[in-house]
Amino acid sequence: MNTLLRLCALLMLPVALFAAEQKLTLKVAGNCGSCKKRIVKAAESIDGVSDAAWDKKTKVFTAVYDDAKVKPADVKKAIAAAGYDTEDVKGNDEAYSKLPDCCRYRDREHE
Repeated sequence: MNTLLRLCALLMLPVALFAAEQKLTLKVAGNCGSCKKRIVKAAESIDGVSDAAWDKKTKVFTAVYDDAKVKPADVKKAIAAAGYDTEDVKGNDEAYSKLPDCCRYRDREHE
């Protein structure tokens, strides 16, 4: 029995080794520093996501995530739930309507 447990542990080792941190990069709509705070907070609220960042000028979002805990689609959905459009997921309209005027990127262009 003890040998069987050791064999199972050895067989599971490669699976654990291949679960690794990955980098996610995508476009996220937004305008300002307040947008940045909300986007980063939404992404980092997910267990397994760290080092999230969003660049106001390029609109590029990056984050590191543990692919054993989270999928890129989960991060996109969390950002969209905060009211921000990603490449693949439209931001939640109700959350968008509650954003401050400076953050309403759909309504007008901001520098």
